[in-house]
Amino acid sequence: MSKRRATVAVRRAVLVVVAICCCALAGCFEWTEDQNGNLKSVGLPGLPVWQAKKPPPPQGLTDMALTPDQASKVSGPILVVPPDQQNQLTRYRYYETGQNNCQQDLAKLQAQRGGSNSGGQAPYCTETPVLPPSKGTAFVF
Repeated sequence: MSKRRATVAVRRAVLVVVAICCCALAGCFEWTEDQNGNLKSVGLPGLPVWQAKKPPPPQGLTDMALTPDQASKVSGPILVVPPDQQNQLTRYRYYETGQNNCQQDLAKLQAQRGGSNSGGQAPYCTETPVLPPSKGTAFVF
């Protein structure tokens, strides 16, 4: 009987160790999806194990939550400000026709950013903005 008790004790110890390891690894799995729910990358936070090869298609202004009437008044490049330490969301600045100051606003942001050393992706002007990917995390046994 002592051999049986030892076996049961070893099994319980293994289960406890596995449970502790699982708790330590919780939150170590991350994935990103595009706006349509298509998987873009899978892996550890900051270190994707797999990434989709196909880049996301450019989005139209109506896909960016603008009404058709608002979209008809917008022209020229759009200022895209990616997330940083202070703001966790990507911000978009649209300009009305004839009032596009994207390059000037970009120069101001870069001057401010140069002094703050905020890190992350730099803001940019673009004609074809892409929605940022959504992120998710999970724990897998």
